[in-house]
Amino acid sequence: MAKKKPEAEPLHERSVLTSELAAIVGKTPRWINQLSRQKVLTQVGRGKYVLGESIQQYIEHAAGGREEDKQPRLIDYKTEHERVKAEKAQLELAKMKGELHLAADIELLLNDLVVTIKARMLAIPQRLAPELDHEPAAVIEEAIRREIHAALSALAKYTPSMVAGEMSGADDS
Repeated sequence: MAKKKPEAEPLHERSVLTSELAAIVGKTPRWINQLSRQKVLTQVGRGKYVLGESIQQYIEHAAGGREEDKQPRLIDYKTEHERVKAEKAQLELAKMKGELHLAADIELLLNDLVVTIKARMLAIPQRLAPELDHEPAAVIEEAIRREIHAALSALAKYTPSMVAGEMSGADDS
């Protein structure tokens, strides 16, 4: 009768020493021991690791942790960082094309418009009072209406290009 050869242990189930695992992952034995203390790698005996399981654990660690841990992983941070950089670049491009303006610039422009209209409206009584002294109500009403329309027409002259003009003037200083 022929002797049966003992079955070879599958590679992924083979136990390896700390130094062998370190050589496989390209780190020092000291690094492997540190990962064991941090419970990243699981030892099956003193200084022994199951090769397949340990490689999987090391890959998870290198990728930033397990997805099931419900904690952000390094790869998640990197992905978010790249997404933010792309969004920032898109916004900067839109600003260069004149399709996007800073909220502070728009606020300045609108404040200027409001102040101008307010000043024109408040000046109406002072401007018209001497002119309309002793005039009938219909004449006074028509004069006031004319002045209000003149003040509002200044507001109607607003165009988006005014925003670009405001900003280019602000950037030159």
